[in-house]
Amino acid sequence: MNKSYHRARWKRTLALLLIGVLYHSAAIAQTKEARLNVSKDQILARAKQEGKLSLVPGYDKSTIGPLVSGFNKKYPFIDVSWQMVTGIAASQRQLFELAAGKASVDVFSPSTAFTNEYFKQDLIMKYDLKAMAKSAQLKIPTEMIDESGSVAWLGSNVGVFVYNSKLVSADKAPRRWEQCVEPQWKGKIAVDTKPSVLAWLVPTWGEEKVLGFARNLKANDPRWVRGQTGSLALMAAGEFVVDCGMYLHTSSRALKRDPTMPIKIVIPDDVIAVSYHEPEAIYARAQHPHAGLLWMEFIASPEGQTLVDAQDPGKASFVADGTLAGKVMQGRKVSRCNAVCRNQEDKIIERIAVEGWGLPKAGVRPK
Repeated sequence: MNKSYHRARWKRTLALLLIGVLYHSAAIAQTKEARLNVSKDQILARAKQEGKLSLVPGYDKSTIGPLVSGFNKKYPFIDVSWQMVTGIAASQRQLFELAAGKASVDVFSPSTAFTNEYFKQDLIMKYDLKAMAKSAQLKIPTEMIDESGSVAWLGSNVGVFVYNSKLVSADKAPRRWEQCVEPQWKGKIAVDTKPSVLAWLVPTWGEEKVLGFARNLKANDPRWVRGQTGSLALMAAGEFVVDCGMYLHTSSRALKRDPTMPIKIVIPDDVIAVSYHEPEAIYARAQHPHAGLLWMEFIASPEGQTLVDAQDPGKASFVADGTLAGKVMQGRKVSRCNAVCRNQEDKIIERIAVEGWGLPKAGVRPK
């Protein structure tokens, strides 16, 4: 009798557990289905109900203000607050807070240093942004959305050459990558110890060719530098004359602020190194996810991209029509460092710095 009772009780317990599992699975499926089937009108209506949006976005601080102002003009019923998270240490702290459920954020910019952790710990809301874009639920170019379907890369970065126009004539300036290692630049070329632009060449050249090129740069007795803005200032002062790993947006922004700088930009003739930048996603525990969807759509829109280029020329996505990055790429061979490449970028950079140049680590000058 006692054994029968316990057996029956155990069966009921198992049944309840099974029901719980099935209910949980169904709830997840229904939630996913609801997200996929939500219309643009429903997104807008729910965003109005939410009424708030908390951001830790991509882009620089100077760009975020105008973007938020533009978003507020379009959606005045959403109260936006934002803060910046920059650097590996700060991104790691944010990762811990997201995982612990202590982060009060709706949209954030995932750090490429911790990509696997965001997905391993299920910290990104599983919207199928590509499906939503294809069905016109959201107006986001599908090329901006990565393989996961839940992260949109809303900006880009383009590698260019720059030279001091007072010390180098236009006809002598390098226009192809192999010209950057010619003897005439020995001791006169700047090389960043964190070679992001070289890493973006890997999709086209492969790692071994990039390493070989890096070794040739070292053999040309370069001036080791760290940081793009500081490098431009030193070049303008005549400390060196050429840099073959500059960012388009950094050099364009500097010339916009001071058109008298003796700096000229060259778009490489043989291959342009370009990376997807400014990733953004909805936090899995976001309190205002529909407002977040409207934010991401706004940044991806022609209006949002125009605002980005106005503040930081060259940083808007090359995918969007009319952006500076898109224009300089037209008709040229492009090495595109997509999301998969970006997630391997730090390892490639470290290999170039350590194996190619013999540095202690990337970002550190030789002793």
